[in-house]
Amino acid sequence: MLDVGCAFGYGTAALIGTGRARRQVIGVERDPTHIQEAARRFPWIQVLEGDAAALPFGDGAVDAVVMLDVLEHVAEPSAVLAEVHRVLRPGGVLVLSVPHRGLLAPLDSLNVYPRLQRRHPSWQPVEAADEVATGTHQHFTITELRRLLGSSFVIDRTSRTGLGVTELVHLGLLVTFKGVLRSRAAYRSLLLLHLLVYILDDLIPAGRWGYHLTVRATAVAGGEPA
Repeated sequence: MLDVGCAFGYGTAALIGTGRARRQVIGVERDPTHIQEAARRFPWIQVLEGDAAALPFGDGAVDAVVMLDVLEHVAEPSAVLAEVHRVLRPGGVLVLSVPHRGLLAPLDSLNVYPRLQRRHPSWQPVEAADEVATGTHQHFTITELRRLLGSSFVIDRTSRTGLGVTELVHLGLLVTFKGVLRSRAAYRSLLLLHLLVYILDDLIPAGRWGYHLTVRATAVAGGEPA
């Protein structure tokens, strides 16, 4: 299993499991700072440096790919999904989460904070790993995600969860510590708080009002992305 865009490896460590439930999971991350942090926090996991659009694996080499909150950062989502399809064996599973284009999409901290920063040039920028290639942290509807997956995947499960509370928390951290106090160290020390709120918020089934959209899909041999 690949955990693509694994950040500092917290999800990779959870996916590995314990005892008889242990799985072979490899993280893939492009940000060297995150890779170093993963080695410090979870020295037992393997994290490779790589890009979602150029995965360091052969065709059909993996059984499953987990890609959580990655696709919205890239300039060409279809190219990334084509690469995921390449490394998955036929019948392999993709679990993919993206921000949902719902009611609370305007609260997105990675869109709101950069607008505030442009008004206050002395404020620190977002972390390199949070930068968005297109300039806008993208949100997707189920229809848009289905179109992107094309004939390469068959979606067998979808869920829309969370109320977007995590975005208010993250925006507060950004404004307080990267903006007003300009302390990157303090901001990074509180990222686990952001992660905890994210996990708790994600447990709330919110339907069409949900902030997070997650799908599980099966790779189809010979399929093509949109």
